[in-house]
Amino acid sequence: MRKTGLVIFCWIGLFSFAQAEWVLYGDNGKAAFYYDPSTVQLENNRVSVWEMVNYSFPLNRVMSNKSHKEFNCVELTFRYLAGEFFDQKMLQGELVSKSQKPDESWRSAVEGTRNHELMTMLCSKLI
Repeated sequence: MRKTGLVIFCWIGLFSFAQAEWVLYGDNGKAAFYYDPSTVQLENNRVSVWEMVNYSFPLNRVMSNKSHKEFNCVELTFRYLAGEFFDQKMLQGELVSKSQKPDESWRSAVEGTRNHELMTMLCSKLI
């Protein structure tokens, strides 16, 4: 019975992971940046999306994370809505930490950063 439960658990985990359509949009050699186009939500002048980052080396045990981000396309700012951090690439392995509390303050999306690149790409869908 234990083996059956483990097989079902693994299958469900792979199935839910397979549902995400992660699209690579940047790689700087230290990290690869993906977003899931099926999670893009457009509302007024704001866009939200889930982003995944795979690191080439661990940062405080973290090898990958996914973040729910919201971008203000007019103010050129962003904030984190939620996030999860894993000890293996592609959101696999042990969940190291997570946050479900949205940032109250907005940050500037500085030109030349991945946040600016993702914001520019997604905000162009509003036009």
